Amino acid sequence: MLFVSKGFQTECTKLDLSQIGEGTAPGTVGGVIAISSPVGIRGRNLPDDTVTIQGALNRVAIDQGGANPRLDVDGKCGPKTNKAIQVFQLKHFGWQGADGLVEPLKQTIAKLNLVAGSTFAAKATTASAPSSVVKLPDLTNSFRVVRTLLRAVDFKLTAAASHIERGLPLTPISEAGVTLVNKHFALDKVGFSSGKQRLFRIIRGVYNRMDQVLQRPGGLWGPATFEPDQLKDKNLAYTNYGGFFRNGQFRSDRGKIVRRDSIFISAAFTKLNNDDSRALVHIHELAHFVGAPELIDDHAYNFQEDGARMRRLRPSLRVLNAESYMNFAWEARHPRRPFPPGV
Repeated sequence: MLFVSKGFQTECTKLDLSQIGEGTAPGTVGGVIAISSPVGIRGRNLPDDTVTIQGALNRVAIDQGGANPRLDVDGKCGPKTNKAIQVFQLKHFGWQGADGLVEPLKQTIAKLNLVAGSTFAAKATTASAPSSVVKLPDLTNSFRVVRTLLRAVDFKLTAAASHIERGLPLTPISEAGVTLVNKHFALDKVGFSSGKQRLFRIIRGVYNRMDQVLQRPGGLWGPATFEPDQLKDKNLAYTNYGGFFRNGQFRSDRGKIVRRDSIFISAAFTKLNNDDSRALVHIHELAHFVGAPELIDDHAYNFQEDGARMRRLRPSLRVLNAESYMNFAWEARHPRRPFPPGV
């Protein structure tokens, strides 16, 4: 079974692996641009796949590398289509990425989905099922809160590292960091220093990748990581384990094609009008999103037994528990403030 995160204050849903697909049928399915075989220079250039790429390039604005002049959508991959592919790649990846070939689940088709697929998806779903698309709220302020939390996390972990990783004597600053790490990840219960250091490196790696997601402007990261839910999910948000490492991949879910490299915001999330609450949802989902090769799951939640189940987790599970990362981030920034509403 594969677990897909569903936010906090609810259990995660289990999906049978038979429901998960790495590729999709040719064409634009559920607003996602997908092909079965490579299109372009040295590609198989199947007519249906070529039509898909020609249509996608025509929908891209010219200043974003779209076809100019517009291509004949005829399913024939000739010099004009090959050139249009390369022009698009040059715009977004430079010469190093301009091989003139669009491959399934690779960076060019992922970028096409970002600059052309979202527009098409909005039109397609508006025409067919307007109630199924969540209107993504303005997340600017909640992203700003996340960055503030991550800066506090970095300060605490850097302070703790001097003792945990380098073996230096405790100081008031490093002791505060170590105490917080032990409270949420229980590293003081690990008997060997090497084991403690290994778990500590996992923690730092997870938070560092969270920061990478929000600091990268545009592309697949930054605000583009967060997309509106089209599955009518009842939970706050959801994502795929390790989506950070699944650039351009898709899966099948409830008859729709869903990106693996995204975090989806559901209708329930839009009811959170507190930026602190929204930021904690982001932290929780980012933990699932960036965790790898160790997958960050939901082994326990705050609401279960008033936190007792969380406290019973052994250290090796605490570092693989999304709620632990959310809790640590909040207390690193607000050591004496209660959690915001909805958490």
